[in-house]
Amino acid sequence: MEHRSPHTARGWVDVDKHTLRHTRRPNVFGIGDASRLPTSKTAAAIRKQAPLLVENLLAVVEAHAPTAAYHGYTSCPVVTGYDSLVLEEFDCDKTPQETLPFNQAKERTSMLLLKQLGLPALYWHGMLTGRV
Repeated sequence: MEHRSPHTARGWVDVDKHTLRHTRRPNVFGIGDASRLPTSKTAAAIRKQAPLLVENLLAVVEAHAPTAAYHGYTSCPVVTGYDSLVLEEFDCDKTPQETLPFNQAKERTSMLLLKQLGLPALYWHGMLTGRV
């Protein structure tokens, strides 16, 4: 009988946290909610994982070692009031990975609007259609 980690027993796919390649089956890759990665399961995370997975999968198909590395990037909007939030972006070591050109630790109504209007549009009309 094959040994299964507690995470695998609950349905998580065991993948290398950098290459996203399965830890025991070299022709299998995993991302997003199904993977056992040390990061939050967010749309922002999978937006970074998906192109990396494609790059590494194509490398394996061409008999090369996967070289693209995921560092655990994720983003979480944290609502701080009725009309504001802070947008947290960080890696799996909880190191800030801010991508916007301003102090994201400051509460902003604009970030609340991004969460309410921008992110759903990006998800439904960008990510799910393969445009982003």
